[in-house]
Amino acid sequence: MRNINIGSILIACVIMLAGCGGERQEYSMKTIEDHQLVMERLAMFADTEISVDLSGLSERQRALIDKLIEAGRIVDELFWMQSSHDAIAVRDSLRAMGDAISKDILKYVMLHYGPYDRIFEGERFIGEGPARKPAGAGFYPEDMTREEFEAYISANPDKKELLESQYTVVLRDGDGLRAVPYHEYYPRIEELSRLLSEAAELADNPSLRKYLSLRAKAIATDDYFESDMAWMDIRDNDIDVVIGPIENYEDGLFNYKTAWECAVMVKDPEGSKELQMFTDHIDAFEQALPIDAKYRRASAGSANVLEIVNIVYFGGDFHAGIKTIAASLPNDPRVTERKGGKKQMYRNLMEAKFDKILLPIAERILHPALHSWVDRNSFTSFVTLHEVSHTLGMPYVYGKPELSVRRALMERYSAVEECKADVLGMYNKKLLLSEGRIDENDLKRSIVTYVAGLFRSLRFGAESAHGHANLVQLNWLLENAAVTSASADVFDIDFDKFMPALTELARTVLMIQTLGNYDEAGALLDNYGRMTDVIERAIDRLTDIPRDLNTTYSVLEK
Repeated sequence: MRNINIGSILIACVIMLAGCGGERQEYSMKTIEDHQLVMERLAMFADTEISVDLSGLSERQRALIDKLIEAGRIVDELFWMQSSHDAIAVRDSLRAMGDAISKDILKYVMLHYGPYDRIFEGERFIGEGPARKPAGAGFYPEDMTREEFEAYISANPDKKELLESQYTVVLRDGDGLRAVPYHEYYPRIEELSRLLSEAAELADNPSLRKYLSLRAKAIATDDYFESDMAWMDIRDNDIDVVIGPIENYEDGLFNYKTAWECAVMVKDPEGSKELQMFTDHIDAFEQALPIDAKYRRASAGSANVLEIVNIVYFGGDFHAGIKTIAASLPNDPRVTERKGGKKQMYRNLMEAKFDKILLPIAERILHPALHSWVDRNSFTSFVTLHEVSHTLGMPYVYGKPELSVRRALMERYSAVEECKADVLGMYNKKLLLSEGRIDENDLKRSIVTYVAGLFRSLRFGAESAHGHANLVQLNWLLENAAVTSASADVFDIDFDKFMPALTELARTVLMIQTLGNYDEAGALLDNYGRMTDVIERAIDRLTDIPRDLNTTYSVLEK
C-alpha cells in the first residue's frame, strides 16, 4: 500500500478527514514521488469525450434527457456514499485544497469514487485508513467481519431477511446489527423520486411514461419488481434509462447489496435491427448448452430484448473505474423468468474501447499472422452474445426453486457469472456456424478478437469480477494449449483445440451454477483466476496502452 505524500518542498498542508466514528484524522503531504505515481496511473485511462447526436430529438425529448441527467446526478452522489466510508471525505477535502497537485489527485479519486484503486486490487492511494478497500464497501460497518455477520444472523434468524436484503444498509446497534432500508437511509430519495415523476410527464411514449412513474414509486419504497416488469415492456422509444440500486459487484463481502447507478441512453434503431437474429436464437442457444438436457430450461424467456444504444450520461456504479460497454438487466430472476432480459450494447463506448485499447493490444501481443483477423464487428458481436448469454442457464439452483444462483454462490457469483457469459458468448458461435449464419472466417475473426479481448479485460484488475473471470478463461485456454505463448511473449491460437477447451469450461461453469456449488466456484476461481508469470509479462508489455477510458459527456458541456 502506498499513501500519497505530496512534497513538503512544494506544499505544506494538512488534510483533515472525517473518520468513521466522527473523529478527525490528519495526515501530512511530504514528498512528490506518490504524486508521480498517481500521474502514471491517470495516464492508464484515455481521456475520452462521449458524444451523441441528439439533433433528431424533439424539444420535449431533450427536456426529458435533461431531467433524467438531473436525477442521475443525485444517484451519482448516493453511490459515493456506498463506495467506501471515507470516499466523500477524501473527495471534499481535496476539493477544498485547490492547489494543482491536489487537483491531480482529485481527478484520480473521482475516477475511482474514493481513495481505493479499483485496478490495483483496491489499494489505498491516499489518506489514512484500511490499506485495501473494505470488501463490504459502504454497505456494512467498516470493521465488521463476514464471520460476525453470519454469527449474528444465526443467533437472530428473525433479522436475516432484512440484513441480507439487496436494499438495506447494515449498521451497528449496540452489540448487535440493524438493517436500514435504502429509502430511509440515503438522502434526497424524495427529490429523486420527484424528478422521475417529472420525467414521466415529459415522456410522450406511453410505455416509457409508465416505467418512469413506477420507477419513481420504487425509489421511494425499495420495491422494484413492478417497475422492472414495466421496463421490459417499453416499446418504440427513442430514449431509455437505467436508474436505481442495481448491480451487486460493489459488495465484495457477500454480493448482497445493490449499488446506485444511472445510464441515460438514446437508441440506435439501425444498429438494433442487426440484432434480430440473436433475439430469434435465444431459446435455441438454451437448448444447445453443453449440459444434460434436464438442466436446460424449455425457454430462456419469451420477451428478450436486444438493443444498440448510445450513452448520453453515466453516473454512479456505471461510471466508477472501468466503464461498462453493455448490460443485461434486470437482475431479478422473477422478472427474467417471465420476461427474459433486456440486453443493451453501448455503441459509442464499445467503438471507443476497440479503437483506443483492444486493437493496440492485439497488435502488441498476438502473433503477427493473427493481426488481420482482429475485427471491430466481431468485438461488438461478442459483446452482444455475452449479454445474451447472461440470460442462459438456470437462475435458480436445480431442485431448489427458492434459492437463486446468485444467493447460493454469494461473493463468488459475479466472477463466475461473467465467466459464463463470456464462454457462452463464444460457444454460441458454434450454433450459428452450424446453421450457416456465419462462416469459418467469421468464426476465426471472433476467436482472435475474443482472445485479444481477454487481455483487455483482465487489465481491469484481478479483484474485479470481469478481470477475475478473464483470468479463469485465459489460464484454462493456456492449460489446454488452445492459446500458446512463445518465448517472446507473443500469443498464438490453436484453432483445432480452441472450441473443445472452451466447451469444457462452459460445461464446468454451467454446472457450478446449476447446482449452486459454492465450493466448486471457489476452486475454479482459486485454481484458474490467478495471475501467472506469463500473463503478468504480457500485461507489463501493455503499460503504454490505456487500460480504460476516463469519460466525460458532451451533453454536460452545453
